[in-house]
Amino acid sequence: MSAPRRTKVKGKPSIYYREVAGRRRYEVTYRDETGTRRWLTIDGNLEAAEAKLVELRSKLNRGERVAPSKLTFDEAADVWFAGKNVAERTRDRYESNLRLYLRPRFAHRRVSAITVDDVAELIAAMQADGKAGWTQRNVLTTLSGFFTWASSPRRGYAPTNPVAQLERDERPKVRKRKGRVLQPSEIRALLASATSDRYRVLIATAIFTGLRLQELLALRWQDVDFAASEIRVRHQLARKDRRLVELKTDAATRDVTLRPELGRLLKEHRMGSRFKQPHQFVFSSETGGPLGWRNVERRAIDAAHAAAVKAKRLPADRPKPVMHDCRHTFGSMLVAEGRDVYSVKRMMGHANVSTTIDVYGGEFDCQRDHRAGEQAPDYGNLLETTPRNQPQLAVAGTGSGSGVRG
Repeated sequence: MSAPRRTKVKGKPSIYYREVAGRRRYEVTYRDETGTRRWLTIDGNLEAAEAKLVELRSKLNRGERVAPSKLTFDEAADVWFAGKNVAERTRDRYESNLRLYLRPRFAHRRVSAITVDDVAELIAAMQADGKAGWTQRNVLTTLSGFFTWASSPRRGYAPTNPVAQLERDERPKVRKRKGRVLQPSEIRALLASATSDRYRVLIATAIFTGLRLQELLALRWQDVDFAASEIRVRHQLARKDRRLVELKTDAATRDVTLRPELGRLLKEHRMGSRFKQPHQFVFSSETGGPLGWRNVERRAIDAAHAAAVKAKRLPADRPKPVMHDCRHTFGSMLVAEGRDVYSVKRMMGHANVSTTIDVYGGEFDCQRDHRAGEQAPDYGNLLETTPRNQPQLAVAGTGSGSGVRG
């Protein structure tokens, strides 16, 4: 399909527009320092087009270069990526998006020649390949970050950020995954079905502290203060090489209350471990190093769920839990126990209170409107153990009215 016809704006020399999806997309034309006529698509309205034209003419009058850069996407992306000072996981995501989606499509294209239509075609190609909305959005985030850098006045490798020019209906549709709260019966079944004592304690700690998985795997015994009944979250584990690295945000540095029942469970775990020195990991491998996150997901939560289904402790038609559900369950517990929003924010390590309200706002409303005056449920009984060190299955409050809400 041919592009919409370019139309001159009356009374505005060198400014044109195209009708695209019911909106006007403006373009300006100018001659660069070599005398070559150039066209530039504007991210904005008519006023933005006029301002851009004034800016270009001012640069030409000062003798500055306004001709598009000849730098290719590959060349510019190398420079951009080398200078990124971001968290390791973010850096890994950028590298993956560049390698799998962006370099194959734009490698030898001039950065200055990549347009919003090229970006729209990239999205369409990912959709045709069945890529999830979150994948498409992550790729666009990487591309937008690159073009924000490339189009800055300091560099001028690209005239604008073409990602910012996408129409709303051209952007990928993303469904936000709703956090799942594990019911008491599910918690008991998972703990009873864990494939080893180590993984049973790990699952219990995840549920009753709300630590993110990489924070959980970074825990050392020096971070567990039994006397003060606190777990101090100070590091996370790098996904690639399992190094201790800084936390994602300042707010992630926090002290989480260590419930007495969990404290007893961790003491027993320490007594039975060969690696119990302060600097050693709470959840260690056979050689004393930290566990890998993929193994934990597979051998802890996935294996416990499979065993629980096989033993008919859990129905086969219920969704399989993931490690992040343990964290979300802890947040729900805090709300159900009557904690205020700022206390929940602090314990969860959220960067700001708006995140806490966004995630748990509905539960705060339910707690205020329907649970006022009720006694907070006792979650400690879920961690009571028998002499065989297996969780008791017959405990009080097994119905849906006792414990966390779905």
